[in-house]
Amino acid sequence: MFNLWTLIQSKFVQIILAVCFSLFAGTILTSHLPFQSAKLMAGLSVIYLVVLIGVWHLRKQIASLSLPAFLLYLLIISSFLGAAVLNIQVGPISLFPYRMIYLMLLFVTAIFIAQNRIQLDFRRVKVKPALLFHLFWVVYAIASLSWSRSLKMGALSIIFLGIGISLIFFIVFFFQEQSHFRHLFYIWIGMFLLLVAIGLWNHVTHLYLPVSRMKMAPADQHGIPTAVFVNENDFASFIAVSFFLLLSFVHRAKHLAFRWIGAVFLILSLYILLLTSSRANFIAVCLGMGFWFLFLASRRAKVGLMVIGLAGGVLLSAIYTEKVLEFIHFAKQIVDSLMIGPAKENASVDIRSNLIKNGLLFFQQSFGFGIGPGNAEFYMGHFGKYPTAGIVNVHNWWVEILVNYGMAVFVGYILLYAWIICRLIFIFKQARGCDRMISEGLIGGMIAFSLSCISPSSQIALNYLWLLFAFAIGFINYWRIKHEGVVYGQRIEKLD
Repeated sequence: MFNLWTLIQSKFVQIILAVCFSLFAGTILTSHLPFQSAKLMAGLSVIYLVVLIGVWHLRKQIASLSLPAFLLYLLIISSFLGAAVLNIQVGPISLFPYRMIYLMLLFVTAIFIAQNRIQLDFRRVKVKPALLFHLFWVVYAIASLSWSRSLKMGALSIIFLGIGISLIFFIVFFFQEQSHFRHLFYIWIGMFLLLVAIGLWNHVTHLYLPVSRMKMAPADQHGIPTAVFVNENDFASFIAVSFFLLLSFVHRAKHLAFRWIGAVFLILSLYILLLTSSRANFIAVCLGMGFWFLFLASRRAKVGLMVIGLAGGVLLSAIYTEKVLEFIHFAKQIVDSLMIGPAKENASVDIRSNLIKNGLLFFQQSFGFGIGPGNAEFYMGHFGKYPTAGIVNVHNWWVEILVNYGMAVFVGYILLYAWIICRLIFIFKQARGCDRMISEGLIGGMIAFSLSCISPSSQIALNYLWLLFAFAIGFINYWRIKHEGVVYGQRIEKLD
């Protein structure tokens, strides 16, 4: 029989309980919520209860972790929540769980390395070119501060860049076993289900977490889901990427009940995505689904989907004719938005087009070296030639990299992105079981990322961007260790 006192005595569980209690109490104290927001508090209570249930079921695995590995798992979990809980303003700096745990992880890792309790074995790193590119990116960003017009924006951008890239290094060095990536895969899916549930709660109750822009939005926008994000575009981009991790789970899971639960949440996530009205992410999911159907789905899955799609389409058309017509009209709007029409200064598509035109103009004026980290917003606000209705964020991750960091980093990033997809496809063809499921989900997520990253105002501060690339690069590294794991004639030993 399980001994509750033994669990409470575990230092790792004590830390988790303390963190959860602090998050809950801090959210109440810092949100200044009125009494009538009891539904909001009930929702937050559910979030923390889910975390505690997860701790209970993983108590044995948690107790066996080293402190840095434990903190890295906590960092990953907190990355999905961002600034939605316990966001404390300390002067110009916002402190929330992800940043606090990140600082703890840096401190503990430095101590463990100094005490020789962690040995960073570079021979086990099989993705050195990817890591070297990210190091070059940081060094180039620091060097480009010398010609940046806004040092403040540049320094802030470098901080976000450094935090994101260091997550890649942490996962590559600390996660080198299948169990690590299996846990990361299930953590991502679990948090995705939670965020979809919060988004559905937003839509039904019109209640939002304090970080959401909907708290101050007009009444006619209430009901648009944002979950733990500031706005619906960030949430939609997260859905577009995460959709394919859950899809691969539904496709490959052995237990039928889990597959049905996952399928229900897939449908719910698509519904939430439609509520956000994010056209780029809708197209991203369609692109990823097309790639998945053609190259990743099994023959049985293809036949089943075609039969279900045909039967479902006929049934929906007969029962919900008006809704189907609304959906067709929505799809037509998406197609029309991709066409260049008459210039309308306040139209969303034209504003985005002008943002890109201004960005390319700034890039040209920098002679291909980039205008400096984070300076696209400064240039857009002061030197923009084309009207953008006061919007200064580029709203396109690819253009943002090109404008801020120049041609060298942009080309390197494109090559890295293509290399990741090619390596994941290679792994998918060779792998079986859990490795095949993970690689399938990552391929779909990376394909969808190509378009989902043009929806948010900026990607650099969105944690799931860096976690996606860290997951993919770390998984490739694990696979190469597993199948190329010979160092100087000796088989590599497994990590503790």
